[in-house]
Amino acid sequence: MAGALRAVLCVAGAALSVYALHVEHQAAKDPSYRAACDLGPSVSCTRVFSSRWGRGLGLVELVVGRESALNVPNGAIGLLFYLLQGLLG
Repeated sequence: MAGALRAVLCVAGAALSVYALHVEHQAAKDPSYRAACDLGPSVSCTRVFSSRWGRGLGLVELVVGRESALNVPNGAIGLLFYLLQGLLG
């Protein structure tokens, strides 16, 4: 039972991480893009994913700079985390 629950949570987390990457990519291509998770001007996942806090957990930029290859989107970090959880858990 616990293994099935872990698998479901890992798939859901990986799917949300891929969606976050999609939203960030689309927002970079088209500044007028609005994702399904944008509920209003004060509740906007597009704005968060495109902000400093949407890459490197908001902390990596302070250490290595904005343009560093280590400053990856949070969706990529999440995808790696959930894939490893699913494979190793």
